[in-house]
Amino acid sequence: MLRGKDATLAGIIRVIIEEEPETQDEIAEKLGISRRYVARLLKPLIDEKIVKHPYVVDMNKLHKTNLKFDDELLLKEILGIFENMKNFLMNNLNLVYKALIENNTKIAEEIILKDYSINKMEEEIKLLLNTNVLKYLPISYANTYLVIASNLERLGDYLANIAEEIVKGLYIDGELKIFIDKIFKILKDMLNEAVDIVITKRKETKIYELEEELHKILNEMLEYTLKNKRDDLNFYVQLGMFLKDVERFGDRCVNIVEAALELYHNIPRNPIPERLKRGLL
Repeated sequence: MLRGKDATLAGIIRVIIEEEPETQDEIAEKLGISRRYVARLLKPLIDEKIVKHPYVVDMNKLHKTNLKFDDELLLKEILGIFENMKNFLMNNLNLVYKALIENNTKIAEEIILKDYSINKMEEEIKLLLNTNVLKYLPISYANTYLVIASNLERLGDYLANIAEEIVKGLYIDGELKIFIDKIFKILKDMLNEAVDIVITKRKETKIYELEEELHKILNEMLEYTLKNKRDDLNFYVQLGMFLKDVERFGDRCVNIVEAALELYHNIPRNPIPERLKRGLL
């Protein structure tokens, strides 16, 4: 909760955004404070051309400052939905792992049925960005948050795809379980890393190390499987689809991190998709 002049400044910014006043007197009257106090608090923002006359706010410049505003202005609700999406996906990762190593088709079917939940969360993000909350965001924030929500929703699709393969008979046993343990640990780490970057806005990330580790394990699992041949052709088809969905899950986590880094730190995203980048190596 903001207090003192920070709370008053947040109130001034809100009045400017929502009421579009033409004078400082209008702002002062709306908040029940003196015009002199309004002028004093606004001066640093006016000097930096963050606030301009007639009174409008340059949202791109505002979001690059260290000014602290109400949770509403910082879109706490949207970031909270991202956190909920992560928790949902983390739970489904655990369930997919359990269904995969236990050959539990009932759990797999439940995962498929619950996939609508993360679709609903993505829709909540879209609805929020179509309301007045958009007034507090630069368009770059709105667009990037939509991209992040879409990528998180796609992570749910990949888990549902794996669940479908389990229902169709995919089962991991024997020494292959060692690879599955490592794969799911990396996927959880990548998911945590991706969403944490979005919420904390930090610049340093281990997502690329995790990505490299994931592909190393996937290659080792594939090589081991080909060396220890099975007569069941359907197993290889299903395993190939499983490996592809895991790979795509990792790619989407990288996409989320790169979108956040471009938004918060102006680090351009690589225009070449992850799967094509790997093909060029």
